[in-house]
Amino acid sequence: MPIVDVVVPVHGALRALRRCIDSVLASRNTVDIELVVVDDGNADPALVDYLAELRTQRCATIVTQPSRQGYAAGVNRAVALHRERDVVVLQSDAEVANDWLDRLRAHAGADDVGVIGCFTNTAGIATYPLPRRANPLPPGETVASLDALFARASPGGAVALPVVTGPCLYFRRACLETIGVLDAVPIGGDHGVEIDFCLRAASAGFRHLLAGDVFVGHEGHASCASWDEGELFAARAQQALMKLYPAYRAQTQQIDAGDPGRPFARRVDLARLARSSRHPIVFVSHPWGGGIRRYMHDLVALTEDRCDVLFLEPAVDDTVKLSWPKAGEAFALYFTLPREFDALVATLRAIGVERLHFHHVHLQPQTVVDLPARLGVPYDYTLHDYHPICPQYHLVTEDGRYCGEPDNAGCAACLARRPALWGLDIVTWRALFARLLRGADRVIAPSHDVATRMHRYLPDREIVVWPHPEGPIAPVPRMVRVAILGNLSPEKGLHVVAACVRDAVDRALPLTFRILGSTTEPIAQAPEAPLTIYGQYAEGDLPRLIAAERPDVLLFAAQVPETYAYTLSVALASGLPIVASALGALPERLTGTPRSTTVAWDAPAAQWNDALLAAGGSDERAPAIPAARRAAAM
Repeated sequence: MPIVDVVVPVHGALRALRRCIDSVLASRNTVDIELVVVDDGNADPALVDYLAELRTQRCATIVTQPSRQGYAAGVNRAVALHRERDVVVLQSDAEVANDWLDRLRAHAGADDVGVIGCFTNTAGIATYPLPRRANPLPPGETVASLDALFARASPGGAVALPVVTGPCLYFRRACLETIGVLDAVPIGGDHGVEIDFCLRAASAGFRHLLAGDVFVGHEGHASCASWDEGELFAARAQQALMKLYPAYRAQTQQIDAGDPGRPFARRVDLARLARSSRHPIVFVSHPWGGGIRRYMHDLVALTEDRCDVLFLEPAVDDTVKLSWPKAGEAFALYFTLPREFDALVATLRAIGVERLHFHHVHLQPQTVVDLPARLGVPYDYTLHDYHPICPQYHLVTEDGRYCGEPDNAGCAACLARRPALWGLDIVTWRALFARLLRGADRVIAPSHDVATRMHRYLPDREIVVWPHPEGPIAPVPRMVRVAILGNLSPEKGLHVVAACVRDAVDRALPLTFRILGSTTEPIAQAPEAPLTIYGQYAEGDLPRLIAAERPDVLLFAAQVPETYAYTLSVALASGLPIVASALGALPERLTGTPRSTTVAWDAPAAQWNDALLAAGGSDERAPAIPAARRAAAM
């Protein structure tokens, strides 16, 4: 079998390079390889010594470029060493495992194949678990374990793509001989040279493959000065490529939209779930947020060390979505029911699902209620509303009031005006859910009132009352409410107020601002900032507005000498604390007024806010709201 050259261009990042070289030497392939390391003008003595060690131990052929000439030049120099061999270009921060090269080589049998790529976790045409992302390896997984899963999940699987990129690319010699070398000149640098090569090769009749059975780990741009530098160069390369190849933009959009690697990735997801030591459970619910979704996520968090929880929710029409709502995972499969009901059941059995938990059936196909019997697993049912007895879910009339739970005739009249999900009458609806609830291991109600109401319809069914699990709830902070009276312009203190708002956010101070009037310039408002604007009002309404707002302190931050200020008269009449500029008529009119404070008109925002906190009854000068809640509070 012909030898394959494995080329590793190197510039810096010794730690990553050692891991890469060790992984190549430790892998076990039937294909013979020659490891070729390109020293691209490295000045790090430790790295130079390491390369000398590789040469001495005859682990690798070392190609030296005395000064840095770049990635493309180094690869071209290595490719020219043996003009009869196929070449794998491996990034120096990549990691391979198992018989990776045998599987790549197996895809190179057809004469029209040019370049072969593979799955990786970061910076490639197909990333896993999330597409087009820089992914850490999933917890508990290694490069070797993931590569083994890809190999078992899709043996021999591949898909043709217009271009392939990533930390590991297999170049067939026939394609290299036809197309020539990597060329950095047209795109202005090394980033994107593989894409340029693929596009040139495609125009010559070669097709490129994504190997669905190979996974190579990648640290991602380890030899760049920084990730930002790598991203910047990549963006520039994309712009150049789109100018050189007009069809490239549409091709990349098609790849992104179609996600051609998805089938391979989903098989690996299934394999990971099937071999997990945690118990797989499926939550059945509607697709919306709200309290039910909050409850589901809380249960997921409580059981994450023991269970792998999947969600089964409606998608479109009679299609349901099975997904893994875990951070960093992209698993999702779709089934149209009832046509693909057997496939759904088979998938859940392949995963080894041990239990179902029903939360709601809104928008679900009716077939979903048959899932426990077909799957043959126990299930729980949490009552988030009254849908097992009321097709309107909330015992509600058309005008939004409690219906009083009429007899069947009354419910039938309601359904005549508002038909039920699945078109069922009230007797059939309640009978269906009675069977479902009687078959559950546990029927769970969050309150005794729910349990009592349901018992009237299912007296033989035990209902356990478990309040929803909730973590510690942070105490509601005492906020100092600051009101600014009248229309606000820069001379009236608009910029001061804006600076105070920013300072309140930066220091997480318990301050909120309310402008009783309008502004002459835009200013950050809720939810981005703790400020709201009432808008224009009739002058005589101001005392009533102040009473309704119930502020803790009134702010007058004038930046010019006020001559009088009618709004200050209303403020004085309110008896509320006042913080004002020590400028113009304001301090004169506040003389002798209790609970008034003046601040230098050009004081920094922090000084204004400290005065507002003190006047409003708080002595806080440092963050009072945990940083984790700051964004939510804003």
